[in-house]
Amino acid sequence: MPAPRVRVSSVLDSEGRGHAGDTAVAKMAIQRMNEWPAWQRWSLWLLGWVLYAGSFWLLFVSAAVGSRGVALAGICLGLLVLTYSSKAVLNERIRHLDRRHLRVILPAFLVYMVLVLYVLPLEHHMSASWAKAVVVLSPMLPVFFIAWAIVRYVNHCDELERRQHLEAAGIAVLVVSTAAMSLGLLAAAKLVAVDGAQALLMVLPALAFSYGTTCTWSRWRNRAR
Repeated sequence: MPAPRVRVSSVLDSEGRGHAGDTAVAKMAIQRMNEWPAWQRWSLWLLGWVLYAGSFWLLFVSAAVGSRGVALAGICLGLLVLTYSSKAVLNERIRHLDRRHLRVILPAFLVYMVLVLYVLPLEHHMSASWAKAVVVLSPMLPVFFIAWAIVRYVNHCDELERRQHLEAAGIAVLVVSTAAMSLGLLAAAKLVAVDGAQALLMVLPALAFSYGTTCTWSRWRNRAR
């Protein structure tokens, strides 16, 4: 009795459905990361910080193109892990709004890093002032895009989250402006030497750090209540 014929297409279809099922299960597990045990969530969060900080360290210690490419990929992967794990640590599930925001922020941040690393140094080889201005200000394009994405993200949040973001932004402005005023008084009294260009460049990172820290603290406080 001849053996029944099995179509290759049916086998491939079943294998494809199996792979699709595995992918769906993995995506579901990531989306439900808030249900993981606490030690797994915190371990992943710490791993994200190690990956993020280590990639920045590699970025500054190595000038090779390949090493910098690996560092940029590590920074983006670290941000991705931190975004998901930070939500999980706060016992929050990643939402479609968060994923959409991440799909906008990560490419813009990558473009910013590429412009700073590979385009900004070109101004040393230019003589025309207008060309230097265009090259030097080119990283501001992704910065403006990221700012627009953050405003759009906050506008799509609920009322409680909007209040948390508003409080975080206000506290961040107060902290950074007070620190800048104190540093300016010390510099005016000749007690410290301050590089004006470096100080101005640190304003936006300081605001972003203060804003993120305060927003996280506000969420923890509301959950404790």
